[in-house]
Amino acid sequence: MAQYRLRHRGNGRTEEGKHVPSRFTPAVERRWLFGMAGVVWTIAGVILLGWSIVWLGATDLAAGIGLGALGIAAAFVAGYYGFSRIVLRNIDRIEGMPDRACAFSFQAWRSYLVMAFMIALGVVLRHSAFPKLALAVAYLSVGGGLIYASLHYHRRFARALRGCEV
Repeated sequence: MAQYRLRHRGNGRTEEGKHVPSRFTPAVERRWLFGMAGVVWTIAGVILLGWSIVWLGATDLAAGIGLGALGIAAAFVAGYYGFSRIVLRNIDRIEGMPDRACAFSFQAWRSYLVMAFMIALGVVLRHSAFPKLALAVAYLSVGGGLIYASLHYHRRFARALRGCEV
């Protein structure tokens, strides 16, 4: 878990003497980090679901229903066993932050690298010769898993808004 130190007024340095650009850090109350993370994960999931629906809609009804059911089942597995674990660790990390934190700290900096890689991979796959029906199942699985896991963020944000801070 990352350690966060209080900044001394005026000099922009932490207790350890490391420079912190406090004037340029867009700080928000910690509770808003849960909401921001939930929205980002939900939007990413909806975008992936949109692509999968387009591709599944271009096939015959029986194949679309079968592949859609496969993707939905895989989405619950991915959401429960994969993405939810990441989200719960991230919630613990956010809860360990001070009352006000950088607006971009709703996820660790390494997660931004993973997100950029996944976006690039998705663009490459969408423009490749890879069968769109196979991509539809994968996009449905990942998109649904992201939305499923984002519910942890949304619940935690709702609790924070009600004043049920832990």
